[in-house]
Amino acid sequence: MIRSMTGFGRGEAQGAGGRFAVEMRSVNNRYLDVQIKAPRGIAALEPRIRKTVQERFSRGRIDVFISRSDGEAPPSQLKIDHETAGRYIAVLKELKSRYALSGEVDLALVHGLPDIIIREEVHEDIEAVWAVLATSLGGAMDGLASMREREGEALAKDIAGRLDAIGTMAGSVRTRVPATVEAARKRMTDSLARILREVPDPDRIAQEIAILAERTDVTEELTRLDSHGAQFRTMVSGAGEEPTGRKLDFLTQEMGREINTIASKAMDADISLLVVNIKAELEKIREQVQNIE
Repeated sequence: MIRSMTGFGRGEAQGAGGRFAVEMRSVNNRYLDVQIKAPRGIAALEPRIRKTVQERFSRGRIDVFISRSDGEAPPSQLKIDHETAGRYIAVLKELKSRYALSGEVDLALVHGLPDIIIREEVHEDIEAVWAVLATSLGGAMDGLASMREREGEALAKDIAGRLDAIGTMAGSVRTRVPATVEAARKRMTDSLARILREVPDPDRIAQEIAILAERTDVTEELTRLDSHGAQFRTMVSGAGEEPTGRKLDFLTQEMGREINTIASKAMDADISLLVVNIKAELEKIREQVQNIE
């Protein structure tokens, strides 16, 4: 089974560790690139999140967006620094006494002094948080994988149709090969007949003509093209879980090389037209393969 690298998934869960929603979006990428955007309070869990995603997927840029409901966020706690407050009050009273200042050292005055009231974050059970977050993440990954598989099925169907078209055109090229080889032999024989008034060594000339004619024979290239196409179909229709994108990309390049060789060797207008159409189909396959995991 082939899988696309584009998709979307969402998961949500609630428990003792809070309530989390996870969204995952993936697009094409040569390697696996996991980007995480999460609330600051769960930064310590990012390595676990990344490892979990890496165990499930092998290619693509995957953006993971994590949100936490405000009502479930851990509350902060206000504390009084009594030591600092006492020093402030003592200093203020000393100033009042020494310089005979008016006014009272009251709450309104002390409240405005820095570092007396301190905000502290409440530490929560990170394992309880992970238990809920992992459930949300699992749901998002399931949704993402499901969409990538559906996209992969559509890609496989499209590629299979284009491979069939290439196979049909390659068969037409194969049918034309004997005639093109014979035509090349005849052209070279006629050319030599015009150039040479006498043939000093007919056997040698015939041998050279045969060698030159063989250079226009693309049977070997067509055989390799058929072989690559068969391997391609096997990978596209296979039921295995192993990612095949890189292998398909390699096969696409190999098919392109064979087609280019056919184009350079075959001196025939009909074959040239077929090769142009084959290249067009292969280019569309190449574009599709770039989106396969």
